Amino acid sequence: MKLLTKLLLPVLITLPLILTGCGSGFNPDRMEVNLNTEYSQGGLYDRTYVILTLRSVDSAPITLNKVDVNNGRCSYTGRYNDPIKLPAYFQIGQSLQLYLRCSYDAVVKVDIETDQGAASYSFK
Repeated sequence: MKLLTKLLLPVLITLPLILTGCGSGFNPDRMEVNLNTEYSQGGLYDRTYVILTLRSVDSAPITLNKVDVNNGRCSYTGRYNDPIKLPAYFQIGQSLQLYLRCSYDAVVKVDIETDQGAASYSFK
């Protein structure tokens, strides 16, 4: 019994630290992050757009302050090359679409910062 206590106690003490990650306080499940493509035909060029959609899935409001795709190596704009204005304010179900300037296969990681903490999402 003493041996079990000696082994189990350190695990129980460190388990909450492991589960919370860097102590950001933000639950990544509050935002849904999806990567899609959209094919546009017509005009001078046919083109495939890579679109990153961020959607709030929590009833509490969230303020999105920063988005980094591949550690800032992949830039983005809005539809028709409109600039993205951050901070963006979300209620449940609201979303923001970012048109990426990198290929679909190149997107590996998306980091977001909100008013309630930060989270990372991976795609590979």
